[in-house]
Amino acid sequence: MAITFIESIGSTVGKVSTGQVEYYPAAIMVVASLIAASLGAMAGKKIDTKILQTILALSISATAIQIWLDILL
Repeated sequence: MAITFIESIGSTVGKVSTGQVEYYPAAIMVVASLIAASLGAMAGKKIDTKILQTILALSISATAIQIWLDILL
């Protein structure tokens, strides 16, 4: 994760410097992410690992299906 974070700094600087970032939606995403991260951490401690793995698998599958539908249709 640290390597990905470091690499993303360059991309972020590039997007900001070329004016491709809308600041208001970005600020909303940052606040929402901070709130959701803490809620997710609390839920992760209380929910069984198998259930979390199932939720992750379903999320990945739904995303893959959506991507393929967008490509094919």
